[in-house]
Amino acid sequence: MAREGSGLGLAITKAYIELLDGEIWLESEENIGSTFFFTLPYQKSV
Repeated sequence: MAREGSGLGLAITKAYIELLDGEIWLESEENIGSTFFFTLPYQKSV
């Protein structure tokens, strides 16, 4: 049984990542699926 969401998850995720000065992107293949990637800046404290 397929379930559908409200479609807000990716928009919320994108907003949080951008708020943290990160980036989000995806790679998609038809009939295979999509992979989502993100980066966030990180500074190691000494």
